[in-house]
Amino acid sequence: MRGLRKPRREDIAMILYHFCAAHMKNSILAEGLTKGMFPHFEGDDLEPIPKCQWLTKDPDPRRQSWATQNLINYSRTAYRLTVDIPRSHHKKLVRALDFIRDMPAEDQELVTGWAGGDQWYIYRGNIPPKWILGYHRMERYA
Repeated sequence: MRGLRKPRREDIAMILYHFCAAHMKNSILAEGLTKGMFPHFEGDDLEPIPKCQWLTKDPDPRRQSWATQNLINYSRTAYRLTVDIPRSHHKKLVRALDFIRDMPAEDQELVTGWAGGDQWYIYRGNIPPKWILGYHRMERYA
């Protein structure tokens, strides 16, 4: 893993992963994760919930069922970023299944309708670059 930094022992929290396309890696490493959203629908209108950074406990890109290449000509799992959410920020980290619990069925399907959804987390806010411990090119799978 390139660019690996060891977290301080007293601040070790939870290691999660974020997969991204190759053309997004450098901006994420520089700016952090800031553009995530939950695509919530109000009737027929898309009303995205901002500041929802998607993470997973599963490091295997082959089990990221959401990462289809339908309508795109690039891999959405070209890189795996390793993210350490500090313990002091756990209150902003929500299991995706808990996040959708009180939402309409069509919104819940964005998590329950995909294999691996039980491994997903949503961080409510921005994830700064310093929480990204490193990245790994998923060459075999990209």
